Amino acid sequence: MKKSLLIFVMCIFAAIAFAQKSNVKKANRESEALEKPDFYKAIDLIEPALTDSTTRDDPYTWWVAGHIYDRQIAYENDKLMNNSSPDETVKQESAYSAFDYFVKAAELEKLPNAKGKVVDKYTKKLAETLKWYYEAMLIFNFGVYQAENEDYKVAVKAFEKHLAIPDLPYVAALKGAPKKDSVYYKMKYYDAIYTELSKDTVSAIAKYESIKNKGFEENKICQLLYSLYIAKEDDANMVKILNEGIERFPNEPFYLGTMINRYVAAERNLEAIEYLNKAIERNPSNSVYYTIRGNLLSNIGSKKEALENYDRAIEIDPTKAEFWLNKGDFLYNDALYLTKTADATKDIREAELLRTQSKHKLNEAKNCLTMTVEIDEANLAAYKILRNIEFRVNAESAEYKRLADRVKQIEQGE
Repeated sequence: MKKSLLIFVMCIFAAIAFAQKSNVKKANRESEALEKPDFYKAIDLIEPALTDSTTRDDPYTWWVAGHIYDRQIAYENDKLMNNSSPDETVKQESAYSAFDYFVKAAELEKLPNAKGKVVDKYTKKLAETLKWYYEAMLIFNFGVYQAENEDYKVAVKAFEKHLAIPDLPYVAALKGAPKKDSVYYKMKYYDAIYTELSKDTVSAIAKYESIKNKGFEENKICQLLYSLYIAKEDDANMVKILNEGIERFPNEPFYLGTMINRYVAAERNLEAIEYLNKAIERNPSNSVYYTIRGNLLSNIGSKKEALENYDRAIEIDPTKAEFWLNKGDFLYNDALYLTKTADATKDIREAELLRTQSKHKLNEAKNCLTMTVEIDEANLAAYKILRNIEFRVNAESAEYKRLADRVKQIEQGE
């Protein structure tokens, strides 16, 4: 009785195993039909086989699963022969789906078979297919479509699949294998951007870090990394990326300016100046460094040194409106300080000398600010100070009215 029951159970298992293996073949035939392939039926047939113990470890099962979706792409492309347009969305989504199945088939083929041998029958086929997916940008474009519809998580999965193809050893071994060129790193950049948009900060940081030295948008990537480190409150990496930016992009004011602002916010002006001194030692021709150092020296009351730095910045690059504005603003405020000091001075001669010095500095400031608006005719800050200077000279003059009107125009966006 027990022996009969055992034989019966074994027969049932054998029947189930045969059924699943048969379904895999049927699924393949359904997708291969020349006239009316039934892809939905093929998918229904293959899905149980992917989890059944008798078929789930067979590379053929997974290859057929990927091949079904690949046949959908071929079916869409065949429409061109009938003067019809293929559905690009179907092609892209099919490639996206096929990818995982093909990769799994290749993984299983690496394992020794029942005879202890490793074969790559299906790996050779799917390698060429994945290479073509990459060249046709099918999976990447599926990601773009998802990104446009703001499904950033699916978009990122698509980008990651596409970008994984060149690293697959069986694809890399092909003749004419995909190259990691500038286009590749541009795609990596967009992958990182949409990873950030998907709120996966940790992964976004890792992706940006991996491409910050690859020749595409390096400066921008470092700035994006800084903003992400701020979000994570990672002070050590914030400082690290700022130092890297200062070293690699000396003409980009963001890094040095941000570092200096950190010191200033912490009321560490002297340390900020010392940091800037070192930056100038490394790059003495960087005009931006001097105007920033001028501002810092002005903050601590070192007026003579501040003015020297403003002048040096202008000497190096007289075409920057910001440099003329900084010097003009400094001279204007110094003139106001001298007037205020004169008003509080009891000695008439000394007070008159201070007022003469103030008038001289106002004229110098006016010249600097006039240069500013010649370079940047919509510089609101410069026009406001020019208006204030003219008000002190003659609030009833036509020049004061002109300057006041110009301030209003700029504020109103005219």
